[in-house]
Amino acid sequence: MNFLKNQLFFLLLFFSFLISFGQNNSNTFEPFLSQGKRSFPFLLFSPTNNSSAFKASPITAKNANGFQFNSYKVLVNLKANVLKKIYAKDNYQLVISGHIDNQFVFKKETSNRFNGITHSLFNTDYFIYVHNDFVLSENKFLRINLFHRSSHLGDDYLLKNDISRTTNPDYWAEDPANYETLEVLYAYNKKKIGLYAGASYIIRTDSNRKKLTFQTGGVFKNFETKNDFLNRLFIGYDVRLLENNNYNFDFNGGIGYAFKNNNSLRLEYYNGYLPYSRLENEVKTNWLSLAFYYNLEL
Repeated sequence: MNFLKNQLFFLLLFFSFLISFGQNNSNTFEPFLSQGKRSFPFLLFSPTNNSSAFKASPITAKNANGFQFNSYKVLVNLKANVLKKIYAKDNYQLVISGHIDNQFVFKKETSNRFNGITHSLFNTDYFIYVHNDFVLSENKFLRINLFHRSSHLGDDYLLKNDISRTTNPDYWAEDPANYETLEVLYAYNKKKIGLYAGASYIIRTDSNRKKLTFQTGGVFKNFETKNDFLNRLFIGYDVRLLENNNYNFDFNGGIGYAFKNNNSLRLEYYNGYLPYSRLENEVKTNWLSLAFYYNLEL
């Protein structure tokens, strides 16, 4: 049964990959924007951006709360985001978006029951967004964003680390990774450069999480060369400073190639605290990811 599930998963992934090459789009190449459904630009290299992706990352962190991530140090993210524009008038859009980020780890098991490599669901983050997007001018954009985040460690992690309500009542008392946030972002986008900056504040009054976050980033794109391949390359970065992580400099950046429908293949480098799970302020790490980003816009 597990073999069949794995086969179906990779067939679906392969099908999505083929679609990315086969779709046509009349829009000009623009990796900082989507294919036209949303007016506010993508935060391309933000690790928490509401985008869909398949990522493989050799992680350097060895453990979290005593849990060994994996012997091969490979973390797999499967992110799915669905975005729906529900109202638009003049230079305003009201958009809702749902986002799921699953993280899997591969670990070598040695026990009486099993000896080999297992894959485990480490964590799942859920996001629900309400975007208020404003086009201030041809190159300037404003987003007032309200979102809920809910983070849940996987059963594999909980069982293998004996984390239960009975044996660990304090662990379940509060979850700092479940909260609601008000976010304001400003973006500036031209043909060759896109920049953004913003701040967010947790509005859930009973949250024990430190509330303030700053974020900024950018992308450099549309290089003018005689080579069509080089013209579709883009480079970018994202920096987050979370009060919950004592304003550590969490950096993600890299290089990507945009296909005709603005799906992309990217090589990314991350250095900072985990950008997901309730273990985020316990695990500081870095990784190099190979990622395929695809669009799911309704």
